[in-house]
Order: sequence, then structure tokens, then C-alpha cells
Amino acid sequence: MPIIYTIDHKERLVLARAEGIITLKDIEDFSDDIVAQDALAYRKLFDGTNAAGTYDDNDVMILAARASAYATLTRRGRLALVPRRNAVPDLAERYINLGKFEGRARVYRTREEALEWLNSPETESDSET
Repeated sequence: MPIIYTIDHKERLVLARAEGIITLKDIEDFSDDIVAQDALAYRKLFDGTNAAGTYDDNDVMILAARASAYATLTRRGRLALVPRRNAVPDLAERYINLGKFEGRARVYRTREEALEWLNSPETESDSET
């Protein structure tokens, strides 16, 4: 799988790094693993700086629908997305909007910025309704 990740149950943190060519199936499998390992409520960093996606706008809609459905299972933890270098973050932002993350997901340019937000105290704007 071109998505390498660790789940730290003690810290309630998922660190994922995508490398190479990523497909819709890769992201679906990763998402399913997070749910299966009971880590949906954890903070998550998805670093795609060294990856390229083969998915399109329709695939993003499929992933967002899945994310929205997962939200009915339990409260989701924060999600920080770091797109590929020099990529326009449109697909990541569309995923966040359609997935109904409601302030609990953001797009960052660097892994360091993403981790800073994930490790900061939660605010009212981070709460799901």
C-alpha cells in the first residue's frame, strides 16, 4: 500500500504518509483500516507531499460520502491534510467540505504546520454539531 501509517493509541494520533501514485482504492483501504482499528476519533495527519493522486472530482465525492457516513459512527478527531507540493488544494478542500467535517479538518502546506494545529488545544470552532 502506498500509504504508510502508524496509529498511536496512547497518544490518540494517526500519522500517515502517502508516497508515489495513490488511487481511490488506496485511500478507501486506509480509511477502512482507521475505522477497523477504532481510531476514527483520533487526531490524524495525512501527508501527501510525496504522492500524486490518480483520483478525480468524482472520486473525491465518493470519499467525502464515505467520510460523512463514518461521522455517524462516532465523533471524528481532527484531520490535517498536506497536499502534494505545488498542488492546488482544491480537491482536499472539496473533500473537507463535502465530508461535513465542520471545522475539524484543515489543509496545510507543511507537515509542521499541520502537527502544530493537531497538537493545539481544541476550540469551539473545532466542535461538530
